[in-house]
Amino acid sequence: MSRTFLRILGQRRQAPALTPDAPPRAELEEVLRAVAGTARGGPGPGWRVVVTTRRSAPELAAAMAGLTRVPEMHRPLPRLKGKQLRRLAAFRGTLAWASTGGLCCAVVFSPVESADVPVKEQKAAAHGIRPLLEAAFWAAGWGTRWAARDGADQEPVRAFYDLAEHEQVLGWLFVGRPPRAAAAEFTATLPPADPPVSYR
Repeated sequence: MSRTFLRILGQRRQAPALTPDAPPRAELEEVLRAVAGTARGGPGPGWRVVVTTRRSAPELAAAMAGLTRVPEMHRPLPRLKGKQLRRLAAFRGTLAWASTGGLCCAVVFSPVESADVPVKEQKAAAHGIRPLLEAAFWAAGWGTRWAARDGADQEPVRAFYDLAEHEQVLGWLFVGRPPRAAAAEFTATLPPADPPVSYR
């Protein structure tokens, strides 16, 4: 058993904050290939990742706010009320969230209909890639922050990610460097937690 792998898996943690830095595409794809595992020659893994950068943050924030386009905040806004005003306020609040880190990995559940594995089991496996992604990025020196958010299934979000009818966004993993002030603590070896286990 590889002690290195166990240490990486056990030491992974959420960064306290993230800088705007982002891993190069080659490094990002190396992480994703490792998480995807071997090419088994059969159906796909039942999930996919859609990567966006900070440049796309306004579009993501607009979609999460239920808008089909980014509002022009630099111009005087017309008098709004009701749903329009609430969506504009939601856009402003969501923009900071969407701008976290240097890039964002949306984890999309994409079940394989022809697979022998039931859809419920495929979804459980798709949820399981989060800790693997966190561990892989931590081992490569990158920080992550996971977020699940209401509104992932509304039509503007589905259109933004070009989701098929059977697909669903499970959550977002933001990636960047931990701030310099927190870098030493982020990489320090911490004592392992007691496992929540019982025996019968």
